[in-house]
Parts: sequence; structure tokens; C-alpha cells
Amino acid sequence: MEQAGPPLRSQRLRLVNHQGDALRLGMNWTEEDLAKPQVLVDSAYGMGHPGTFHFRELVEEVSNGVYEAGGKPGVFAVSDICDGVVQATDGMSYSLISRDIMAAMVEIHALGHPHDGMVLVSGNDKSVPAHLLAIARCDLPAIHLPGGTQLNAPDYVTSNKMWEMGAAVERGELPREDLESAQRGACPTCGACQFMGSASTGQVLAEALGLALPGSALVPAPLTKLLRYARATGKQLVSLIQQDLRPRAILTREAFENAIVLHAAVGGSTNSLLHIPPIAREAGVEVTIDDFDRIHRRVPVLANVKTTGRYPVEYFWYAGGVPAVMLELRDLLHLDCLTVTGKTLGENLEEIENNPFFFAERRGYLNNLKIDKDEIIRPRSDPFAMDGGVAILYGNLAPDGAMIKTFSVPKEMHIHTGPARVFEHEDDAIHALLQRELTPGDVMVIRYEGPRANGMPEMYFAAAILSSDPVLNTTTAIVTDGRYSGAMRGPCIGHVAPEAIDGGPIALVAEDDLIEINVPERRLAIVGIQGERRPADQVEAVLAERRRQWKPQKPRHARGILSLYSRVARGASEGASIT
Repeated sequence: MEQAGPPLRSQRLRLVNHQGDALRLGMNWTEEDLAKPQVLVDSAYGMGHPGTFHFRELVEEVSNGVYEAGGKPGVFAVSDICDGVVQATDGMSYSLISRDIMAAMVEIHALGHPHDGMVLVSGNDKSVPAHLLAIARCDLPAIHLPGGTQLNAPDYVTSNKMWEMGAAVERGELPREDLESAQRGACPTCGACQFMGSASTGQVLAEALGLALPGSALVPAPLTKLLRYARATGKQLVSLIQQDLRPRAILTREAFENAIVLHAAVGGSTNSLLHIPPIAREAGVEVTIDDFDRIHRRVPVLANVKTTGRYPVEYFWYAGGVPAVMLELRDLLHLDCLTVTGKTLGENLEEIENNPFFFAERRGYLNNLKIDKDEIIRPRSDPFAMDGGVAILYGNLAPDGAMIKTFSVPKEMHIHTGPARVFEHEDDAIHALLQRELTPGDVMVIRYEGPRANGMPEMYFAAAILSSDPVLNTTTAIVTDGRYSGAMRGPCIGHVAPEAIDGGPIALVAEDDLIEINVPERRLAIVGIQGERRPADQVEAVLAERRRQWKPQKPRHARGILSLYSRVARGASEGASIT
């Protein structure tokens, strides 16, 4: 194969390592294989959850595409854990750091071996950001293959509904048989969960960044279309090696802005605020949480999808997926950004518009369902929400920022002041919610759950109980230095930084302090002491006295990987990463 650009990395390394060829021949490689472009095909395949269980076929098809284009695939795997499986257990503390460890293992596979490029296959909460981190860090020609979505379940039940149903069973408000019936049907196929949580959002962002083939995000996993995308991805990756087209030519400042526009338009997971900044940092680009706030203010939510909307993301793909949203928001995008097709975003969209089959083959499924595409991906003139819904709040409670997903919060809670109910750990807060110990108007403060204190677990169980309560959902808020599931909805503020273990002001909050939430003015502040409003200088004087008496807690984890996280993790506003 004629190679453009510099000599292949694999062939240069063969000249200095004579043992490597022998070892590869020991794996039934041929002498011809040794001279081909060597492609890492790394997937998140494993048995942790339905989002990865179907990857063996995808890996095979990627490999077939690499072979067809004249390359030699090398198959590796680093699996992930499932946030849904570990939710509300000690296992959740491992979730966020698993992103960084997974990225490091892919880096080791990619750069520790003589690979010339890579295809990374993933579709879930931490595996997609891990793979995007690795792509930016390694800077080998690379394409991400999104793993697709589940088909929707009977009665549109989704697995995240099990939390509020379980709470209702524990209270004696729901028969256990109803919960068990829902559990049996909630995940009918492989693929990412059917709502726009972290898994689905990650797939959207991979395509929006230009790192996945157009239209490949959120293909319903049982469709053979996903297999065809896999083969096409393998073939295109060899073309990228020939062109020497590398990720950092794609991952520009403008590409990240495009991704944030799509994040806003689909009502994406708040976990993206933890992922996009460190991915950008690996590519040499500065992206901050303030970029999310700035861009979200001017981008409408167009996707009417669960959890806040009505339809499963399977239908989002049928309605046209990421390209359909991009065409609606074309004037807000940087169309000259390069993508893994070797063409610009604008050229890709023009080809899709002129292709008579691209949308027709998708939207025919909606004809079966008798649902109009504009009901799922709303036109610009009739958005699902007027702005993208993520707001960054600052104030004496969050000097480095905190986030709230505003379009999923009842309007009456956009401005709220209430007395603090302080919980040192999530378990205590869950117990109080289950026992109905909260008073409408309270602001629950759940602290010492940040990256260094406890790995920054999701507070999803607490948020699910709160959002399912018709009274508390419109009167009561949660404020935490932990984070939330991508499926979160309701009056929940997370990522409060600095975190409590670092002496952030959230560590100084006392029972009955008045906490003000003001989304329009982007403010999160302690405005009163012992239930009474006080002038700002008096509040600061009280906080200063509390700080003099405050003593830092020891990290919860003294050994293992979480002890490393407690020593080196960045703050939430910087992505809570270890690099």
C-alpha cells in the first residue's frame, strides 16, 4: 500500500525491535500482515451492562473493514463499569475514576505497541469520555464508533425508573410485583439506556466533535445498520492513516464549541461538564464550564427525548439524529471544522442533504409508529425549551462554580431561598427522603462526596426520590459537591467547587443557614444564619469564624485506586481528572 506522509510508525518501530515480528507471527500473523498499517481496535466489550455486551460483532466488522482497506487489526479490550449497576452502593465511588484509568489503558495499548491508528468502540457513561480522552492524548489517526442504543421497552419504561419505584415499594405505596414486572422489561436489548443520559450524550458528543462517522451516534443496537457503520469505520480509519489525519487537526476550539451546541440542543447530561474540559485539555485547547453557560444561553433544546422529554432516544435516531439537529442549528455551528471523513462538517451536512436515502431510511420507522419527526426533533421555530438548560452558578457557596440543569427544573424553583438541611453523606440524605423527614422549602446539602473525598459518586437515588415527589420537586432542592446521573431531573445542584474536603464553603454550611438559588442571576449563596437573612458582611464574618474552627476530614479511602484519586484529583470545575 502506498503511504502518504511520513513512514508508518509501526514500520519504524520494526526496525529497532526484531523480537516484535516473531511474537506477532506467533499469533498467526503472516509476513504480509507485518508490513501493513497496524490498527488498534480497542473496545469496552464486557459483561458489566447491556451497553457493551454486543460489541464482539462490532469489533469483528471493524476488523473486516480494516482488512478490506489493506490494514491489519489488533484487537484489545478494556471494559467499563455500569453506573446503573453500582448506583447507591460503594461501587459508585469507582465510576468517575474508571474514566481516567480506562483512558490510560487505551493509551498503553495504543502507544506501548506499534500501532499506526485506532478505532475505539464504546457507548456508555465513562467509556465514551475515556475513549475521547485517549484519542486526544495519543493523537494517532483515530475514529470513535458509538455503540448504539437499546430499543424502547414495553410502556416506555426505562431502567432509571426503578429507583422511584423501589422507593415506593419500600414505603408500601406500590406492590412489589409492579417493580419486578418493570425490571423484567426495562432493558429489552443491548445498547445504551433509552434516555439522553450520560451514555447517549457521550455518543452525540463524539459525532459532534467530528470523531465519529456522520449519523453513527445512537443507532438502535439490533439494526444491521450499526454493523455497516462498524465496517465503514474500519475502512475509513486506514484512509486516515494514509492521509496522516490526526485528532488534533480535528479537535480545535471550534470543534468543542460545536459539541457544546449539540449538548445544549439535545438537553445533554450534566456529566459532560466533567468530561469535555479534560478532553479539550489533552488536545491543547482550553474549555471551561463557563463556555457551557455561555453557549447554552443561546441554543434551544430541540430533542423531545427522555428523561425530561417524551420519547426514547431510539426515536431520536429515526428522526435524523445528530445530523438533523445540526441542520436545524447550522448557523450556530463552525462548519469549516475538519472531521474523520476527511471533509469539513459543512461538506458532510451538504452530502447528507443531497443524499435521497440518508433520512428516508431512518424516518420510515417513524411512519410505522405514526409519529412526525418534528415531534421528536423540534424545528427551531418550536423548540422543546428556549435555551440549552445548563447554568453555572457562583457565589459564596460555590466560588469555583456549581451546575444546574435548568430546563429540567420546575420554573418555581429557579429562584428559591430555604433553610439548609445538612448531610455529611448521601446515605443519610436518602434515609431522610425515604422517611419523609424533609419539609417543603428545605435545601438539602449533601457534602463530602466530591472527587477527593469519595470519588464524586452520583447522587441519583436521592435526586430520583426528590423528583418523583410532587410536593418536594417544586419546593425543595439538593446542593452537593457530588454529581448526578445523566438521567437526573428536578431541582438539583451539583459539582459545587471547591469540595468540602478541600475546605470549600460547602463544608461550613450549618443547619438552618438560608441558601439562595437564583438561576437567572447565576447565583448560589448563603444569605442567612439560623433561619434569618443577614447582610453579606455578617454572613462572611460567621463563615470566617467557622473556618477558623473547621478541621479537614480524612479522605474516606486510604488504599487502592481511590486513595490515588483522593491525593491527585482536580476539582470538579476542571473535570475531576487525575492528569
